[in-house]
Amino acid sequence: MKGLTRSSLPAATVGQRIRQYRQARSLTQTELARHIGIQQSDLSRIEKGEYRVSLDVLFRLLQVFEMSLGEFFGDLAAQSLTTREATLLESFRVLPREDQDEVVEFVEFKRGRQKERDQ
Repeated sequence: MKGLTRSSLPAATVGQRIRQYRQARSLTQTELARHIGIQQSDLSRIEKGEYRVSLDVLFRLLQVFEMSLGEFFGDLAAQSLTTREATLLESFRVLPREDQDEVVEFVEFKRGRQKERDQ
């Protein structure tokens, strides 16, 4: 398959992240492969770390996952966060959009109450 090559250990880590994000969104390998335009067998090999992900495929994955490159490689994005904040952020990211909206509304409500108490 074009854009995929035999991998080394870092490819396994990327593949594990892809599997994690795919499963968090309740997508099968077949569904995700169709969304990004590759064969299911190639996606399986990517998730196992047998193939490296081309940038083209990675960017298509990021579109499906609705994530930035920094979010995908969370350890880079989380360097300035506390462990508690990083855990909260990771939990938030795997929620469906509707549930994320509820969390945002709740946080805004709590911030408003805090501002009222501070005045």
